[in-house]
Amino acid sequence: MPTTSYAIRTCSAADAESIASLGSRLFVEAYGPTHPEPELSAYLARSFNSAKIARDLERDDVRVLVVEDESRALIGYAFLRASSDVPTSVSATRPLEVQRFYVDARWHGQGVAQALMAECVREAVRRRSDALWLSVWQKAPRPQAFYKRMGFQVVGTSEFYFGETVEDDFVVVRAIEATDGRA
Repeated sequence: MPTTSYAIRTCSAADAESIASLGSRLFVEAYGPTHPEPELSAYLARSFNSAKIARDLERDDVRVLVVEDESRALIGYAFLRASSDVPTSVSATRPLEVQRFYVDARWHGQGVAQALMAECVREAVRRRSDALWLSVWQKAPRPQAFYKRMGFQVVGTSEFYFGETVEDDFVVVRAIEATDGRA
C-alpha cells in the first residue's frame, strides 16, 4: 500500500534518465498488454530516449512535472509542450499540450492524478494558455473518464502510430481561465 504523502516538482535536464526510466515503466504498465513486442521495445527506445528528453527539458516550450512519494521515488509525471502542431479540432489561440500524463497504478485512487492535473492547469495559466489539450486512446476508458472528470471534452480524433499499427485517439480539450491557477 503506498503512503499518502507525495510532492510535485518541475524537472531539469539532470532528471532525464529518471524520466526516461519512469516513462518506459509507466507506458508498459498502461499499454504493455495491448501493445506487443517487438514494436513495444522499439517504441520505448524512440519515445523514452534520455538524450532526447534532456534536450527537451532544456527547451522553453517544454515543462515536465514529476510526482515523488515521501521516499523521493518517482510515481508519476506530466510532459507539457507548447506546440504549433495542434489538431484543427482544438480551437484555441494559445493551447498547451499534455503530451504525456501517467501515474503509477499503485497510486490510482489516491488523488495523485488530480493533483498533477491541477499543476498542469496552473502551468497553463502561468503560460497564459487558453486551453489544455491531449490525445487519449479510444480503447482506454479509465483515462477517458479521468479526463472527463477534470473538465476535458472530446473535440475530435487523431491517429497514433505504433509500428505498423494505427490506433484511433480522441482529442480532448479543457478551456483555461486566468482564475484556474488559484489553489
